[in-house]
Amino acid sequence: NSPVHKQHRTITYLKVAEGCSNMCSFCNIPALRGNFSSRTVNSIITEISNLIEKGVKEINLISQDISSYGKDFNDNTGLATLLKSISEIEGDFWIRLFYCYPNSFTDETMEVIADDNRFCRYLDMPFQHISDSVLKKMNRKITRKGIEATMARVRSVLPDVAWRTTFIVGFPTETEKDYEELVEFVSEGHFQHLGIFLYSDEDNIRSSRYGDPVQFAVKEERKNRLMEIQQKISMKHNQKMVGSVQQVLVGGFSPETDLLLEGRNQFQGPEVDGVVYINEGTASSTGFQQVEITEAHEYDLVGKILS
Repeated sequence: NSPVHKQHRTITYLKVAEGCSNMCSFCNIPALRGNFSSRTVNSIITEISNLIEKGVKEINLISQDISSYGKDFNDNTGLATLLKSISEIEGDFWIRLFYCYPNSFTDETMEVIADDNRFCRYLDMPFQHISDSVLKKMNRKITRKGIEATMARVRSVLPDVAWRTTFIVGFPTETEKDYEELVEFVSEGHFQHLGIFLYSDEDNIRSSRYGDPVQFAVKEERKNRLMEIQQKISMKHNQKMVGSVQQVLVGGFSPETDLLLEGRNQFQGPEVDGVVYINEGTASSTGFQQVEITEAHEYDLVGKILS
């Protein structure tokens, strides 16, 4: 029972807030869980410190809208405050941010991330759509111009960031023209990772007043076309990494086969993105290893441990 099998022990998710105050028309989380409510900085720091002492190497910060962390305290505490405090913790670990709402992601937050390379160069920022008319009906409170401006700001501070985003297809007011605008935007190649959800109509969401006119088969077709476009883009992003040496968090043997070790680099989120398969070199235990990337595939990379 080798230590490299204890994959789950090195990675964890940590919730920094409950609820949501964004009121997107397709979502009933505010009704179910109430308004956005942040945990205190101290409680989070204590928990992270304990996890690191126990040997956790990657902490994924999650909430319905991590960009809004601290706003409800009304004392200038924000996500940047939390990240600065995390930065003061000693040790070798990764911090990864999930679900950064684009409207309130600040320059200060980006600068804190840029100053500490234990913050993964990885940003999960769901945009949900790119057509202004759909964004408006979704009550996203942002326009295409605003999304593009946010992306440009992030790139200027974190040029090597890997983007993950999600889009919803088949929103009741989405026309062919709206969808083609989304296709064109995805085709520009911004994202390493992309999730596509089919709009689902529920009684207790505000967008249900528009009905659900887009047929399921059309939603599926729209999703599949976007994913095919994205596959080629992901492949290009991955090919750029061949020949580079990267820090990889090795989690143990691959569930596919005991002949390969499996890990992830900082640009791959757990459970949602691809992995790095290691077919040369040995790791005596889980943890960070220097790995030379030797092959790229649509979602996964292959590499060898440099001893």
